Amino acid sequence: MAFILKSFSYKPQTLAFTSQSRCESLLKSKKRFMIPFVNPRNRRSRIHAAQSNFFRVLQTAYKVGKDGVEAGTTLVPESVPRPIARISVAVVGAAVVLFFVKSFLSTAFFFLATMGLIYSAFIAFNKDDGPTTGGSDTTSSSTATTASTDEETLEEARRIMEKYK
Repeated sequence: MAFILKSFSYKPQTLAFTSQSRCESLLKSKKRFMIPFVNPRNRRSRIHAAQSNFFRVLQTAYKVGKDGVEAGTTLVPESVPRPIARISVAVVGAAVVLFFVKSFLSTAFFFLATMGLIYSAFIAFNKDDGPTTGGSDTTSSSTATTASTDEETLEEARRIMEKYK
């Protein structure tokens, strides 16, 4: 009985913040997020660290998947044998996950392709609006052509203005 009371005893904690406790918590959090210096000659430690993080992610995903299969198995009626229920829940879960991954990737690739098409059309249609460089024969002939069309446009505008005076 004493053990039960001891395990459920309430220990009040104070919420008073002192400057010292703030500094200590900041130092602890900074230590947690600091990147350790690695000797550039020792590349094995970097590769090992990256691999261990990748394997941790895979292990976590495996554990989450296993827990999900177990939770789904409890929803299957007891008349179905447990190994068959686990396999069927795993297959259905994998199909659902693959469906969502496929949908996400197809949407992402569609948007990327659409943006690429729009960008290439923008470049194609605005090819003439770019900066002109002096010295080439094509540029000087095009500026002469645009100057004559500008003069014709101004002359036409003057005729219209004279007409309505």
